[in-house]
Amino acid sequence: MNYHQILALIAVLTGNAGDDFATLKSGGADPKAPIAQILCPRPLPANEIEGKTVFCGTVQVPEDNSKPDGKKITLKFSILKSWSQYPEPDPLVYLQGGPGGSAINQIPLIAGTFDPFRKTRDVVFWDQRSAGLSGQSVKCFNALAVNAAKIAKKEHTTTDITGANKDSNTISDCLKEIEAAGIDIAKYNTFENAKDVRTITRALGYPTYNLYGISYGTKLALETMRVAPEGIRSVIIDGVAPPWVKLYETLTLKIGEAIENVVVQCKADETCNKTYPDLDKVIIETLKMAKQGKVIHQGKPVTPETIFRPFDERNGKYGNLSMTPYIPAFIYELHRGKEMPTVDMLVGRDFVMPTPGDDDVAAASAKLPKQQRALIDTLADNAAIAQRVDRSNLNVMEELRDALDASANYGPVAALFDQELEKALIAEKARDASKTGKIVADYVALQNTEASKENLSAFVKAHTTGEASTRLLALIEGMSAAELSGSFAIIQRDTAASETAFFNDMYLYNYACQEDIPYNSFEGYQKFTASQKYPYIGDAYDPLAKNFFGSCIPFKPQPRENWQTPVVSDIPTLSIGGLYDTQTPASWAQVAIEKMTNAQAFLIPEAGHGSLAYQSCVADMGVAFINNPQRKLSNACPKSIKINWHIPDWAKAAK
Repeated sequence: MNYHQILALIAVLTGNAGDDFATLKSGGADPKAPIAQILCPRPLPANEIEGKTVFCGTVQVPEDNSKPDGKKITLKFSILKSWSQYPEPDPLVYLQGGPGGSAINQIPLIAGTFDPFRKTRDVVFWDQRSAGLSGQSVKCFNALAVNAAKIAKKEHTTTDITGANKDSNTISDCLKEIEAAGIDIAKYNTFENAKDVRTITRALGYPTYNLYGISYGTKLALETMRVAPEGIRSVIIDGVAPPWVKLYETLTLKIGEAIENVVVQCKADETCNKTYPDLDKVIIETLKMAKQGKVIHQGKPVTPETIFRPFDERNGKYGNLSMTPYIPAFIYELHRGKEMPTVDMLVGRDFVMPTPGDDDVAAASAKLPKQQRALIDTLADNAAIAQRVDRSNLNVMEELRDALDASANYGPVAALFDQELEKALIAEKARDASKTGKIVADYVALQNTEASKENLSAFVKAHTTGEASTRLLALIEGMSAAELSGSFAIIQRDTAASETAFFNDMYLYNYACQEDIPYNSFEGYQKFTASQKYPYIGDAYDPLAKNFFGSCIPFKPQPRENWQTPVVSDIPTLSIGGLYDTQTPASWAQVAIEKMTNAQAFLIPEAGHGSLAYQSCVADMGVAFINNPQRKLSNACPKSIKINWHIPDWAKAAK
């Protein structure tokens, strides 16, 4: 940020709000789906100004879209305003993955990832029904309190695929509470989600729009194209999971295809193929040797699961150096059983590659002439200084904004009460550890109570003593209504950390267990896994499969007509797969568009799940496509990505 940008930001933060997003602030563009402004979740990027460049709100949609005048549910959304003074009228609508993932809680990540699109248009996203911050309507606070200890230990799922405990586990307790509250859990599905897309875009004032779906968001994009295509201008699906593929039966296809892609890439490179001939055969042999206990590293047997790790661990590492160049050497060293420098390096790093830094710049500049090295050194020094200054400015701006927000919305007493309560509860647990379970359960249960002084005081009286209790009760008595609300908001924030894993699982199961069972089955998973080319993949994936299918048993399947039928459409569509994606195989990018008449697919090297986050040229491709959806794109992006295969000293000596 430059000097003038900093002054402008300070002026906006401390001044009166402008009239940006005026339509939304006055209730939205559609009275049938009313809008209300809310505070955006923190943290926000330092260069985003709430109410000016970013807007967060709620929108009311029908629980059952076939009954538009029936019961409403609340979804939370955000808009990142275009940087252009002349933006295109059709925004980019990002559909979050999961199912059940929160987009609103990831504003900094989404703002950074989709920034190239903001040069020409707004970026819109929301937490879908039964997802993230929109999941309040399907939460089970009593089940949370009763099972707080299990949830804290992440023991809420089950690997029992027999169904023996289907009526007496955390998931079934939660479902019973949701149903008892009169919530029709069957309406929390992708069909209703797709109908919400049109309702929300219309309420936000966008007659036409473009979709960008990642992971489950691709399922939702495809279903929206099928059941609610009105207004869709173009679609990008990235990390594709078509509803008609058996996603949960084919869990092992993902790692198998990622392995196969490395084999193909190495074979296509003359140096790699000469150094590591018959790589496919060597991988299979190494897996068999490992199962027999014949692969040893540092005196310990190497399991097949360890051999799979470098293929899988690349996925989800966005800013790290690539592990792909080292995989052939890793496999060959394990197979040879001699010196293992590559294995030592990867295992020593726990299969996490470093991020590019000063050492990489120094290594690259060392190959240049002296004068050029000096220029690079000067540039690197200046860049480091600028980065530190910029980071310092951003941190100060965030502190200023958060301090102003806290003062304006909660007052100082809520934060002080939270600090004092934490100290008092820690002291009580230290005096009597047996109280911990009851304290946690009652604290979690506060979420399901009215935000009143009486309820907060009752908790304090039950779980604190002495001067600490007296002081806490005095703080409660002196709270304003806003400060009291702030205290309960802090309780929700504090309990969210321990609940996140549980609700992420529940939100996923709400969709997958109702929509994709019995189309997918554990027996089908076993049969498919047994047919895989690479042996012992099941060793790595059987626990995951048992966990999913076992946890689905309490849910009632809700099969829908056409859900597993390929989408037929002429909407311009760009389909993208990452070659080391181990969540949705790259090949599914092509499978998704087989019945489409105006679609194109690309497979991206050195990219995992959601290629946009891995390779900058994917953003270039996406922006070019959104700007002109009828344009036939070249293969320039995939071709530009090269792999510099690692050749260790032992391999060089063997040549």
